[in-house]
Order: sequence, then structure tokens, then C-alpha cells
Amino acid sequence: MRRKAFAATGLGAVGALLLAACSSQALVDMSTPLSDGTFTGSSNPDEQGAVGTVKITVAGGRIVDTSYQTLTATGAVKDESYGMGTSGAGTNSDYYERAQAAVRSYPQYSAKLTEVQDPTKVDVISGATVAHSQFLQAALRAVYAAQGVPDDGRADSVNMPSLNLDDENF
Repeated sequence: MRRKAFAATGLGAVGALLLAACSSQALVDMSTPLSDGTFTGSSNPDEQGAVGTVKITVAGGRIVDTSYQTLTATGAVKDESYGMGTSGAGTNSDYYERAQAAVRSYPQYSAKLTEVQDPTKVDVISGATVAHSQFLQAALRAVYAAQGVPDDGRADSVNMPSLNLDDENF
């Protein structure tokens, strides 16, 4: 009797897994061809209003160049001065260093996408989790544009971590 109950429970669990796998849609289908050209995608704003933008260049159906930048809510580019106080001096050295770790991740994320050809295969860089989430959302939208696929909201499912300075998510 216990065997039948175990078997039924096991089959139920397998069925639930199969149903979940069939109902969840991948973030991007990289088997859909990319059109040649230059395509741009933007992320949702983070909790401070900053937006990431990814530009990809496709040639021969492959991503041959990628660039990534983030603009603050006021439209300023996050660069080597990002995280400094208004006086131009770092008023909070911990905040500045964490902000700069995120900025340093931008070319790494860009290079990795060009290398692996799939935004979902670009790994998170420690200390730049929010940057990765914004990169992923923006890169997905750039790829959708290159594929001629409408943005159906799948990129919105990418989790945007908190920018709390106590976290390592910056």
C-alpha cells in the first residue's frame, strides 16, 4: 500500500514539474535568427530611477559588438565620477567604491554577451548585481529587436535587487 502511495506521489511530483516546465517561457529563444544591424534595448528603472541601455551590433546573424551604459534618473552617465558627492569628492568612500565596481562591470558584461551570444548566459559579477539585472533586461530587449520579436514582458520578470548599501547587490 505504501508503495502505491509513494508511486502516486512520485508521479504527481513529476507531472507537476513537467507542467511547470511547459508553462514557463524562456526569457529568449536564441534559435530565432538575428537580423543584421544595430539594435538598442533599455532596462526598467531601478529604485533610484537609473536606466541601463544595451546596444548590440549584429553582422552575419551574430552579435559582433555590445555596449552597455547606465544613466542616472537625471540623465547623467554613470562613469568614473558616479558615486561622488556633488562637490566632486567622494563623501562616502564605501558608496563610491561600490558604485565604481558597478561601472567597471559594464565593459565586462558587454564583452561577455558578444562572446556567448545569449544574454541569459552572461554571469553576474560580484558587487554588480543590479547592473547585471539592468544589463539582462536591456540586452533581452535589444535581442528581441534584432529578432523582430515583440517585447511581450518577459524581460520584466528579471528580478531587480534592492540598492540597499548593506547588501552586495549594487
